[in-house]
Amino acid sequence: MKTMQAAQLTEIGKPLQVVDVPIPEPGPGEILVKVRAAGICSSDIHYQDGRSKVTKLPITLGHEISGEVAVCGENVKRLNKGDRVSLFYLETCGECMMCNTGNDNYCSEAKMLGKDIDGGFAEYVVVPARNAFPFPESIPFSQAALITDAVATPFHALKRAKIQTGESVLVLGIGGLGIHAVQIAKIMGAGQVIAMDLADDKLELALKAGATAAINPKRGNAEDKVASITGGKGVNVAVELIGLTTAIRQAINFTGIGGRTVVVGICPEEVALNPYHDLLLRERTIMGSADQCRADFPVIIELAAQKRLDLTYSVSHELPLDKVNTGLEMLKKKDENLVRIVVTFP
Repeated sequence: MKTMQAAQLTEIGKPLQVVDVPIPEPGPGEILVKVRAAGICSSDIHYQDGRSKVTKLPITLGHEISGEVAVCGENVKRLNKGDRVSLFYLETCGECMMCNTGNDNYCSEAKMLGKDIDGGFAEYVVVPARNAFPFPESIPFSQAALITDAVATPFHALKRAKIQTGESVLVLGIGGLGIHAVQIAKIMGAGQVIAMDLADDKLELALKAGATAAINPKRGNAEDKVASITGGKGVNVAVELIGLTTAIRQAINFTGIGGRTVVVGICPEEVALNPYHDLLLRERTIMGSADQCRADFPVIIELAAQKRLDLTYSVSHELPLDKVNTGLEMLKKKDENLVRIVVTFP
């Protein structure tokens, strides 16, 4: 039996273990993908420390995956060996109402790579062929891996916000998701894109990526600065990518009349809300956005291929599989100049 190396979570609260496991075999309608890059996400830390639950142990983590098709199972027609592919990380039924209305992120049978089933911190992974989206050679594997979450998640959130041409957008949290939210907001037609973060180096990066203004709440009253930038109107859209009650509260406060707040950051705590002042008086909308859907992928890949979406800012560190725990620790400590860490394979 042929084996491969995989970084597995074997015990909650412990480092991942790089072990030898059998190379999986694709069944009908499935493909075996030789992993070339797999992004390290904050969710991986949540699985490791138990804040979010995995459904089995041991499990190979990693859900931001790109690679090459190695083997096609029976009845796979649109893909060929050697195709470069990004992988949608939810394995869904493809037949229910949610799947057939573009809401496959809410399929009741969905299983997530790296959480429910073995993911991409391994040399190979098996997925349904319908989860694979080809991308051109002009997009490096490390960048293509991030399309699957760090790009697709803010894209889905801002699509839900229905940005209108010329509107102002506030992005709270300039990390692996926020740097892409800045660009996506501009692509969708935003006139002003305001980046907000506590780290000056991330704000500088946001400005390079197209933000029209940057605010560090440690350096003056953020509410006054937003008011100054927007002429006292507040922003039309605020997208919260941090997952803190204070950030969610700010996102709501900073929107003006008819403003929309999209909450993406995972926050287990309750946020105080006054329906009269927060909603009625200004006709605000507060919405959540979970993951992404398959329909987002072709659009994002095309934007990246056309260089309208510049992913050169996206990957700050590349590490081999045996350094995956180093990457997790770097992310936990929020090392300086860290945007996204990617595990890469030869």
